[in-house]
Amino acid sequence: MANYRAIAATSTALAGLIRDRYPRPEFGAGLDIALYQTRDFENPMQDGFSIYLYRVAVNGAIRNLTLRRSPDGRRFRPSLPLDLYYMVTPWAQDIERQHRMLGWVMRLLDDTAVLSAGHLNHYLAETDTFAANEGLEIICDPLTLSDYLTLWDRLRPRLPASATYVLRMVLIDSDVHVPDAAPVQTRRLDVGQVTS
Repeated sequence: MANYRAIAATSTALAGLIRDRYPRPEFGAGLDIALYQTRDFENPMQDGFSIYLYRVAVNGAIRNLTLRRSPDGRRFRPSLPLDLYYMVTPWAQDIERQHRMLGWVMRLLDDTAVLSAGHLNHYLAETDTFAANEGLEIICDPLTLSDYLTLWDRLRPRLPASATYVLRMVLIDSDVHVPDAAPVQTRRLDVGQVTS
């Protein structure tokens, strides 16, 4: 399972995926690929893709996870299951180019579908964030119109057409050890006498 660096690893993996695979013959070699904060939308890039983590939520489907066991048998508090919500935005001066970029990135994320542990660990200095058997599914998750308009209103002056995605069940492990109780050796029952 992943450690506390999982959110950072997921964000940088999405940016790295786009940076490594965008078609340079069509879009040129100088596209910016950046992780955005809200303030970055005030003065956005001229040409490239932004990846904006706009929501993090505890996954509501699984609430009662069991204690996690390490390979050596030690028990730890349950993992924290998170859903990460991203908005991927293409930026270009020409609207046709922007639409081409949007179509390309949506096709790429749909084709990729799952980010493996190797990919998730590749872009951080620490290469042990995700275990070798882990992966995250990329799911297109369009916003409702009211949510999109609220987001658009807050990220003015302009927000081009964007695509929103969710990566579900990012399990962040706890380092809090839960000690095993000693085995039961004897059981003593106190039997009382009934008096009348």
